[in-house]
Amino acid sequence: MDSSMDSTLVRRLTPDDLTKILDLQEVVTARLSTGFLRLKSETDLRAFLDGTRGVAYGMMEGSALSALSLLRVPDEKHPNQGPPFPLVPTEDWPLSACLLENTMVRPAARGRGFQRRLFDVRISHAASAKMRWICAGVHLSNVVSWTNLLAKGMVIAGIRFDPGYPVLGLLGSLTSRALRSDATDQALVHPQDAASHQAALEAGYIGVRLAADGDVVYERLRTSSPSRRSDAALARPETRTVVARL
Repeated sequence: MDSSMDSTLVRRLTPDDLTKILDLQEVVTARLSTGFLRLKSETDLRAFLDGTRGVAYGMMEGSALSALSLLRVPDEKHPNQGPPFPLVPTEDWPLSACLLENTMVRPAARGRGFQRRLFDVRISHAASAKMRWICAGVHLSNVVSWTNLLAKGMVIAGIRFDPGYPVLGLLGSLTSRALRSDATDQALVHPQDAASHQAALEAGYIGVRLAADGDVVYERLRTSSPSRRSDAALARPETRTVVARL
């Protein structure tokens, strides 16, 4: 086992950690391009640290904070607002969809699996909070982050351009019957080709994984509402594979 992993501790952060978080945020964002990470104000951070709007988890090495991640969790006082996240049912959006936000890893601590460990602890928290969906928005150019989420089982469910740059919407489900796709009907998309991502999504595909050559494999979504089709229909095999390159 990697001894560097043994020396770390994942723990929930509290308001007493605010100074460490602000320092980490400053270090991580110093040279980032616009949109890679949206800075949180002290007020915003406190709302995660005191549990008002969700939770914050950190990777501690001794007393030092090496990585941070936030999970926004809705409740009756603070439901999700606005239109639903792509593919999230309207009835689930206000209170049953949580959002992964602001994962930051100190430069010297990168490449050690901290993002993946922080993903796991947040998913565990989401499940305990009875969430049904996990959502995340990631700058298209932040390939490391969104491919890590794909590797953890999330899918590319949408793309938006209104911030002034392309943002991929990634979605995960905590119910095993949701987000099933047809592996025999595929489209291949270059990871940095925003227009092709958009075309695949508009054609009814979701991005599910990376191919060996680095392209993103999109598969046609079978149903966005599992209750509308039987398990037998979902499991029905197809007779041929269709692969298109967008």
